[in-house]
Amino acid sequence: MNKTTEYIDALLLSEREKAALPKTDIRAVHQALDAEHRTYSREDDSPQGSVKARLEHAWPDSLAKGQLIKDDEGRDQLQAMPKATRSSMFPDPWRTNPVGRFWDRLRGRDVTPRYVSRLTKEEQASEQKWRTVGTIRRYILLILTLAQTVVATWYMKTILPYQGWALINPMDMVGQDIWVSFMQLLPYMLQTGILILFAVLFCWVSAGFWTALMGFLQLLIGRDKYSISASTVGDEPLNPEHRTALIMPICNEDVSRVFAGLRATWESVKATGNAAHFDVYILSDSYNPDICVAEQKAWMELIAEVQGEGQIFYRRRRRRMKRKSGNIDDFCRRWGNQYSYMVVLDADSVMSGECLSGLVRLMEANPNAGIIQSSPKASGMDTLYARCQQFATRVYGPLFTAGLHFWQLGESHYWGHNAIHRVEPGIERCA
Repeated sequence: MNKTTEYIDALLLSEREKAALPKTDIRAVHQALDAEHRTYSREDDSPQGSVKARLEHAWPDSLAKGQLIKDDEGRDQLQAMPKATRSSMFPDPWRTNPVGRFWDRLRGRDVTPRYVSRLTKEEQASEQKWRTVGTIRRYILLILTLAQTVVATWYMKTILPYQGWALINPMDMVGQDIWVSFMQLLPYMLQTGILILFAVLFCWVSAGFWTALMGFLQLLIGRDKYSISASTVGDEPLNPEHRTALIMPICNEDVSRVFAGLRATWESVKATGNAAHFDVYILSDSYNPDICVAEQKAWMELIAEVQGEGQIFYRRRRRRMKRKSGNIDDFCRRWGNQYSYMVVLDADSVMSGECLSGLVRLMEANPNAGIIQSSPKASGMDTLYARCQQFATRVYGPLFTAGLHFWQLGESHYWGHNAIHRVEPGIERCA
């Protein structure tokens, strides 16, 4: 058995179709499969002619919506991505130095952010109101944390052995040997170091305490007046004019795990009845040849199994610039203006359809929100430590999340994934 016959046996054809193929060389096989009987000057280009026939035999269920197209040179290919509609991206100047901003104000320069100048007076008043409340709350948190730390550090000092400077007479140290003086001061230096470390660590614990306490109160008494979740009931229909892209940047990941998570997410979205409002983009930066082939195969299988033609797309970049951020940047430049929102997924992310629909509703109810972060939870862990973390995030994760939202409001944490973004402002200011 030569390579030609081995190749023919691997094709997903009937025995009759295989027997009709020439067994002289690979080039003849591709020419026989080419319905248009095209000729190529280079022998290496002959497989291009049989692309359509091989795909139609291997993936008949995945090519139901015109997935096969021709490129600019007339070659058959899969339409793995929609047509690009490019947008320009440029960074918005953001001066973070408070001294510099103060100096600009003294010189009469306009330091108002662009997004503020585009808001109406009512929107600016509403924006300023919650920002003022958030600032007051953070100052209260700072005062409570520092006050508790000072009290705790004072009590810690009372139980340490060296109280005051009674054991040292500064006048006796004049003219004394340096080593002797150092040994006399050493206990006090060590005790001071202990108090400094205690104060730092206790300040961290105190911040966690007040965060958890306010989270407990929020969960106990209900919604906060300034809580973003209070702006929607939860069952409003999604606006068909505002579509959402679920994008997953990957690079040499475990293919089976990635596509299993995507399938679970997409099936959950379909179960909500809102699948028409979402598209999925798999943005690959993989460079391992075996993984690249496995990704394309898994993508085709996913489309066939969930009927995701025209909604689940796959792209592998040839120029992998700036890694993950560059991958997202490239998506925004090419296809970002086709969507109102996008949700960035990590390679192991799984999100429910209810959560994704809820994030879209919150975006529509709060037109001035740029990013709304969900609360990630660990799942599927197998080691003891990981299972402990998973248990912890399930038990008191909502407590801390509610507390963080109370203290920070609209200026809180962004974890980089599992959050919904408003695309247009991101393109304008986050290049």
